[in-house]
Amino acid sequence: MTEKDNSTPSGNHSPRQRSGKGTRSLSREAIAEEALALMEEHGDSGFTIRKLGARMGYDPMSVLYHFKSKEGILRAMADRMEAQIRPAPSDRPWRGRMRHLADQYRSLALRYPNSFWLMQKFLHTGHADFLHMEMVHGALTEAGINEREIPALCLGWYACITGLAVGETSGLIRPAEDRDMAEVADLSDKDYPLLKKAMPLYNDLAPSAVFSLSIEVFLDGIRDRSKA
Repeated sequence: MTEKDNSTPSGNHSPRQRSGKGTRSLSREAIAEEALALMEEHGDSGFTIRKLGARMGYDPMSVLYHFKSKEGILRAMADRMEAQIRPAPSDRPWRGRMRHLADQYRSLALRYPNSFWLMQKFLHTGHADFLHMEMVHGALTEAGINEREIPALCLGWYACITGLAVGETSGLIRPAEDRDMAEVADLSDKDYPLLKKAMPLYNDLAPSAVFSLSIEVFLDGIRDRSKA
């Protein structure tokens, strides 16, 4: 039987502590922090409200009470990660501020490889996210982007940096392995000449280089767009 985690508490439900358990404070911040630790240990498939409640020493419904739904807890977890990112000094040029933000997202993904996917789940995670979005809007404005294009570029920027980070933590962005090299080597020279020629470069590819180059190309595009 599959556990249902989407229950919504009703009435004047107050936190119920399980007896005989070591307990933590049942604040929203403490729950989000413990939820991140649980997901990092067990992954998305092993994350349940029941396990979170047991970990904290409280009834699952008491944990859920603070967020109304499992979705609310997931969003709080994303915002908890977001709060660890610090914006670049405001006196840096727009490009430096954007790059600083991108690098911090990558560091966050490497710190929370099993939880970072939550950053792609929500349009915004909450208060912590708004500060960074304001910075991105300011940087794009400073770069000379038309104000009507800023929302689209803002979302595209976040999709780029979080997508690259998730690609690295999930194993997509990595050097080619022997099996990859062998499969390409078996391809027809006539039909795949460019791919076969490039494979040695894939073999030496560092994830950090993929991230850096992709971000710089995106930033070059912003620069060139402002001149159009």
